[in-house]
Amino acid sequence: MTPTCPNDICKLFGHYDCIMSKTRQISITLPEDLIATIRAAVERGEARSVSSYIASRLAPGMIIDALFAEWDADRGSPPSEVTAWADVELDRAFAEQDAATRGEDASGAA
Repeated sequence: MTPTCPNDICKLFGHYDCIMSKTRQISITLPEDLIATIRAAVERGEARSVSSYIASRLAPGMIIDALFAEWDADRGSPPSEVTAWADVELDRAFAEQDAATRGEDASGAA
């Protein structure tokens, strides 16, 4: 019997336990540090399994992608110079976040 979720979030995000009957097993390759992070989250009780952790993190991104696709269909895609600017800014932000995680400044110095 597939467990049901009383929370409306299931309807919005397709909560993992609510969709188990619609799943299929696949194999993916991940960096060791991500695997350790996921397993630690499962051990802390933040997710029921590695699969549920990954599914719960992917679902919101898929919703955002669908919203952007709908926006583009309704209003057109942003100009290439805006997309290029956004790519540069996102790369910078991710580099800063990665450096902060490692205890470095943005230049890579500790």
